[in-house]
Amino acid sequence: MVLAVVHEHDAVRAVETLAARGFGVTKLASEGGFLQQRNVVLLIAVDDLEVDAVVATVRSAGRSRHESVPEPSPPTEAAPAAVEVEVGRATLFVLGLDRVERL
Repeated sequence: MVLAVVHEHDAVRAVETLAARGFGVTKLASEGGFLQQRNVVLLIAVDDLEVDAVVATVRSAGRSRHESVPEPSPPTEAAPAAVEVEVGRATLFVLGLDRVERL
């Protein structure tokens, strides 16, 4: 099982690319983390031999970019109201499954 946390702007491309390559994917909306950005969690159940292909597919679908996001604490004269950060990359977790049933 590959669990991929993908930036919402990259999610459509990731799902379409995975589907085009024959991988079934379940999409869950999520939000949170350090930047409080909207993300999508993709659940992709595949055989061990297909994990590298799924990782490569998700990697090809994401594009990093810089966005200005609100400062996590209230702005002061010394600290700006927003900071520029890199977004658009995915975080993937590869989990072993004892059993998968498609009904």
